[in-house]
Amino acid sequence: MYTKILLCCLVAYAAAQQDSLEGPPQPYSFSYDNTDEFGTHLSQQETGDENNNKVGSYSYTDPNGVTRTVKYTADADGFHVVVETNEPGTKTSNPADAQYIANPIEVAPAPAAAVVAKPVAAVKPVVLQAATPVVHAAPFTVQAAPISYATAHHVTPITVATQPIALAHAPLTYTLGRAKSA
Repeated sequence: MYTKILLCCLVAYAAAQQDSLEGPPQPYSFSYDNTDEFGTHLSQQETGDENNNKVGSYSYTDPNGVTRTVKYTADADGFHVVVETNEPGTKTSNPADAQYIANPIEVAPAPAAAVVAKPVAAVKPVVLQAATPVVHAAPFTVQAAPISYATAHHVTPITVATQPIALAHAPLTYTLGRAKSA
């Protein structure tokens, strides 16, 4: 038993000694700037250095002029962000060490549309009468009838336009594993 435990510990130690396939952080820089057919503008830029520090920003501007710009840094001191926006209803604040700088734009309320009641034409009731008399089904009784195996699998010929058609059940086969090749 002692040798099995020693062997498991040796295997675990050897597995823990594998080198990481990731190399040191590589400096990089990327950015994009896009405006769609509706006038929405999106952009982002970010740089990273050999110490895995990140500095960047991204922004959004909608066709109505509402903007939001986020500037961020991520380094050994943590993640720090500054949000600049003119979105209506926002206020300058500093929640969770994230600085929000707000210059909200004034949005004028939409003018109320005048509601004019239109006269409604009087509707005459329509009386419908059945074209054919109502027919009720005749009462019937349900009785149990014994069904044998031969009756359940009986082939019944059907004649349609003087051409006999034979109907029968189609057997289904199931396999557990690979399907048999023909």
